[in-house]
Amino acid sequence: MAIEVNLEKYSVRKKGFLGFSWTAFFFGFFVPIFRADLKWFLIFFSPYLVIVILTLSSFITRTYNEDIVTVFTIFSLILRLLTSLLFPFIYNGFYTKDLLKKGYLPPEDDDYSNAILKGNKYLEYTNEDLLDKEKMERYRLIIEEYEKERKKDMHTLIICLVLIGLLIAFFCFMISY
Repeated sequence: MAIEVNLEKYSVRKKGFLGFSWTAFFFGFFVPIFRADLKWFLIFFSPYLVIVILTLSSFITRTYNEDIVTVFTIFSLILRLLTSLLFPFIYNGFYTKDLLKKGYLPPEDDDYSNAILKGNKYLEYTNEDLLDKEKMERYRLIIEEYEKERKKDMHTLIICLVLIGLLIAFFCFMISY
């Protein structure tokens, strides 16, 4: 599960996310649509669009060739697999960085969001933070808890991927009969 951080700009609040995105794992490039993030939707949808255009152009120009369609199909399946595995790992970080670039910042009184963003180097520690020993200790405890959650998520992901691999192997075995 991704870690949520609170961000705001001119009293407009948004949620930033860090860590693996299970939502992106299951819903892929639709997640940027849900978050109204057109830039990342286009980035992650464009390879699919290229494959569709190439496939349709082979039909339109009547140069339909079974080998070409097979290559496009294999290429699209490989691309889908790669994006399915890559997208959940990187999207939340990119989304949160984009919000920070747009001027969204965590509220001053939100130690959790500040600790997570500063501890993961999304934001710099201020001199005030560094001089306040109690605040730095609170930040350290929050970051330690965050790291434990990340390890649990990684173990869960590995178990899920192994189970998916076993299911695929089982179906391939059943199809071969």
